[in-house]
Amino acid sequence: MKTVETIKNFEIYACLPFVELAENSSIHIGPVIFWPATRYAEFIHSDFHPTFQAYVNSIAQVKAKSDEKRGFVNTVKLDLQGTTCISIEKNVPDQEKEQLIVDSLYLLYFACTFRNLYYNNEIPAFGAFKKMIPASIGFMHYKPNWEHLHIKETDREETVCIHLFDQEICKGFGQMLSVIYSGENLEKDDRIKDYKRLIRAIRYLIDGFFQRFINLFEKGLHFPDIIFEPEDVIFLASSFEALFDINDRQASSDFKQKLRPLLHLKYSRPLELFWKWVDDFFEVRRKIVHGGSTPDPIFRLNPNFEISHILIGIKLFIYSVYYQLYKYDLLNSKSVDPYTPPDFKWIHPEEILLFFWTENNLLRKLSLFLARIIEEKVDHEEFFSDVHLLANLFISMQERYYQGNYQKEIKFIPTHQRDLSGYANQILDLLDIASENKANYERLFDTLPSKFISTLKHRLNE
Repeated sequence: MKTVETIKNFEIYACLPFVELAENSSIHIGPVIFWPATRYAEFIHSDFHPTFQAYVNSIAQVKAKSDEKRGFVNTVKLDLQGTTCISIEKNVPDQEKEQLIVDSLYLLYFACTFRNLYYNNEIPAFGAFKKMIPASIGFMHYKPNWEHLHIKETDREETVCIHLFDQEICKGFGQMLSVIYSGENLEKDDRIKDYKRLIRAIRYLIDGFFQRFINLFEKGLHFPDIIFEPEDVIFLASSFEALFDINDRQASSDFKQKLRPLLHLKYSRPLELFWKWVDDFFEVRRKIVHGGSTPDPIFRLNPNFEISHILIGIKLFIYSVYYQLYKYDLLNSKSVDPYTPPDFKWIHPEEILLFFWTENNLLRKLSLFLARIIEEKVDHEEFFSDVHLLANLFISMQERYYQGNYQKEIKFIPTHQRDLSGYANQILDLLDIASENKANYERLFDTLPSKFISTLKHRLNE
């Protein structure tokens, strides 16, 4: 964004003293811009530079309560580099600015943590995003507003540094916020309700999840995640219900019907496993709310995986947010294919789908499709799409879980080689036949991932 446009259309409103933007970058989410305080010359009119400098220099001093005689003592002074400022588009009504900041901060946090959350990596706490200070020009310009203010030591948070964020999802979120807060889209009431529902679902997830007891010494005490799983289930279920407007009288069946199209599940075994996961998830929720013995928190029906219901649910929720943005034309898929799930920049459907497929079923289904294509000369678009998807699923399963160092939360149980060899050898024999007349099967070999054959042979030879 050009500096002149920024000064003209946006104005500073607040600061996040404990959030840092790496590499001096700025993040634009529709009517809100997050920018490093060090770049104030670009985002604040030059007439107010001295005012801003005086203000941040004063309030950057953190103080702790001392005895009655000494009052407060200085502890640390915050660095401009570690402070993020928030500018809001000028046409946002004053009475809606605080609500806009709240919504935008939840979306910012999601946009910066979703990837680690999706792949089961550690994420920063939300606390640093919830603490801010006023910084509108009107507030800063009147010195008596702030000359005796300071940040209390008890309010200080460990600074969170934002290194990675998805610009595409920020753009999609920004379009949502622009529609909600422009005040000029009364004809889009239904779409505004959809957007607000999506934001509310994200807020439920962030507010409810990841609240843990912390051992400050990191040894001597251990609080396993299973202690907090009941609360996690409740909040995750609420997030899904908000996102998809689930019928609470038939939650499980409504959930199945609304999520099935996302994943393009159409074959009996993976669909059966997905149905069972949904039933188990809502049964766990029901037992937590109403009492009774809680079902096994681990999903074990897929003989190749042992994974918690919660972990599958988190992955599915994040993918669902992306899918909803895609459905609202706010986000693009990497590929446009009516037969397979949308694939996004960092969020791939394989990471969910493979938990509903077994090694054996993948190879069995692939052998059937390849036989139809090679022996029966079937030339249907859906067949090639399915071959591409299933082959990629097999590669992903091997690389991430059979060969890779997967996380302890996911246990992979390999199928015995003798049980795989039948379908695997059928596939290799069929591909040998096709390779003898490769010109006639050019589309097939273009469709098949380049690593598939070597991955399959490697699996057979171990």
